[in-house]
Amino acid sequence: MYHDEPIKVAYAFRDGAHLFRAADPRTGDVQVAHGVPEVAYEEVTRTLSARVADHLGAYAQARPQLAFKEFWTWLQMNPIAAMPNTPCHVEFAWEVRP
Repeated sequence: MYHDEPIKVAYAFRDGAHLFRAADPRTGDVQVAHGVPEVAYEEVTRTLSARVADHLGAYAQARPQLAFKEFWTWLQMNPIAAMPNTPCHVEFAWEVRP
């Protein structure tokens, strides 16, 4: 079964770390930070998958709507999003497979 409601994930660059945060009933509060942006991006996807699976009691897989390279290009092109300590929203879609 595919669930098309996205989980909204906020991104900010703070104190030298790429920070992703989500607060959703399906995941609870999630916060992932890492100095390497791609590592943080992959870790937030793994964390969301695990949290949704725990909540539903079934296999779940979070999938970002943008591949990391596309997200990073968008971020670099967006002057507001690229400002340090300024959050912006990224959406992750997830699906559930029994």
